[in-house]
Amino acid sequence: MKQLHSDITFNETHKRIGEKINSHLKKLDRYKKDDKQKILELCQIGKLLGTFFNEFEIVNVTEKPDFIISNGNKNIGVEHELILDTKYKAEEGFYENICEKVEMNLKNDSSLPNFLVNLYLKDNLTFKIKDKNNLIEKFTELVKEFVLTGKLAPNEFVKNAYKMKHSQKNVNVNFGAYMQQHITKDLILEYIAKKEKKCSSYRLNTELSQWLVLVIGGTGQSSFEVNDLFNIEITSNFDKIFLYEDFDNNLYELK
Repeated sequence: MKQLHSDITFNETHKRIGEKINSHLKKLDRYKKDDKQKILELCQIGKLLGTFFNEFEIVNVTEKPDFIISNGNKNIGVEHELILDTKYKAEEGFYENICEKVEMNLKNDSSLPNFLVNLYLKDNLTFKIKDKNNLIEKFTELVKEFVLTGKLAPNEFVKNAYKMKHSQKNVNVNFGAYMQQHITKDLILEYIAKKEKKCSSYRLNTELSQWLVLVIGGTGQSSFEVNDLFNIEITSNFDKIFLYEDFDNNLYELK
């Protein structure tokens, strides 16, 4: 497991991401589930390329594999795979989806300016699917009042909120303090095995070399981080396998 390094600045990385993905984002709608997932993948792969492989561009957004990249001389298939703790992700996804519905409810509300609101949830919340519609209504009212007055009404879900000017109406949810889990060899190998059975079909579909990018390092309790540079033996049909810490923008070559 070898860490790769880059000396480019945060501002330069941010500029490069836009250059690599903006043309592809125009075709996607962030309010559609499948498109939202593809937007996340584009942002993560665009950030990785802009930081570590800037000579490559995303030339095609597909599904088998997820992307085709090219440096002008060589084309490569890239498969993106997010590693998450499914137990925690279920809770995070529940409240993230509520915030998406709140955005849709307020999208065309002319009484509101554009905004970015961050909601910090109270600890130890539970959730039930049957309560979702009621929660969407309560969160919509809560956010609207907060945007208009700057005051967070008493409620049983959100302990704090912050707002700022923005180019559109966005609501983000934060889950408070947590201990992020460390990625393990076994989990990496499990996710490689999950994708291994598809590698031959990707190669057949594209007639190209194939890279697998395993992504960790989000901002929720469902995400993982690298604790140490452990040795890991990998037998795989993928030509290259990388582990990418998205939030910290760290890249590790596994194969």
